[in-house]
Amino acid sequence: MGGWRDRRVLVALGSAYLLALVVLVGGPWGWQLNRLTVRLYAFFRYEWPVAPDWAQPHHYGVLLNVVLFVPLGVVAVLVARWPWWWVTLGAALGSAAIEVVQWLFLARVGEVVDVVANTAGAFVGAVAVTLLGRHRSRRAGRRGPPRPR
Repeated sequence: MGGWRDRRVLVALGSAYLLALVVLVGGPWGWQLNRLTVRLYAFFRYEWPVAPDWAQPHHYGVLLNVVLFVPLGVVAVLVARWPWWWVTLGAALGSAAIEVVQWLFLARVGEVVDVVANTAGAFVGAVAVTLLGRHRSRRAGRRGPPRPR
């Protein structure tokens, strides 16, 4: 069977995501990422005013970190077949390692809030896929997360 449930497709997509993640978190993009958060702030504050009054540019950075790690949770559950709690723990440890490397070796700032946001993103992705798998399994009369073929 082809498509999204094919394990080879998931492995290829997961590998591409992980490569992009390594390039993004390991590259000298700190200033550019800061500019992106400021642009998003200005857009959602003034051009398309849907953001709450209390939202500041750094809130957009936190939100971007959450969104960045949602696919990690999805990939880890579907490809590695880890339970959501292992994915969350692994994301927390991996994110902490990323922040330490950024703080010690790169011209970027490692922050605890980034570890929390990254972990939350992986948690959201892992739990969403786990719950979707349980729902689909119950409808099909089986238990457990979806299994790629």
